[in-house]
Amino acid sequence: MTTPADQKKISLDQPDLNEILLSWKSPSHPFKKRNRIFYQTVAAITFLLVVIVFFLHEFMLMGVILSIAFLVYVLSTVPPIEVEHKVTPIGFENAGRLFRWIELAAFWFEEKWGYRTLVVQTRIPFPVQVRAVMGKDLSKDKIKEVIGKYLLYMEKPQKTWTDNFSDWLNQKIPLENS
Repeated sequence: MTTPADQKKISLDQPDLNEILLSWKSPSHPFKKRNRIFYQTVAAITFLLVVIVFFLHEFMLMGVILSIAFLVYVLSTVPPIEVEHKVTPIGFENAGRLFRWIELAAFWFEEKWGYRTLVVQTRIPFPVQVRAVMGKDLSKDKIKEVIGKYLLYMEKPQKTWTDNFSDWLNQKIPLENS
């Protein structure tokens, strides 16, 4: 039979799994306001592809191309919402979804359009990476200190052939003037 003093001692030995080790709010994704040239370029490429596919009588592919063009338009015009990110002893909570530490492998930092981003590699098929925009007052050292207890920190991983192809395509066909 355990006494109240023994129960208190047992509860002190166990970590509080609901404890929030680190928390911040930030935009859901990096956002860059696009100019008119970007939209004209996307529209021209979409029109060209739709005309080519029309002559090939691939009407389903036309629908896919138009859907992708609409998605690009929506993602580049609608500003991101503010979401909350939490680090707990159980895992990393990103915008309300909890990723347990066993599902995560490593983390690193990236920068895009002036936004500092925490990238967490997962072990699950989808999503392969979890991205969280870092708050302005949050330092990389603080994140390394807290998340480093659970995950491997690595410098930005080596680019794959798809990353290299994407960079090459972006250089050859810029969608807007920088």
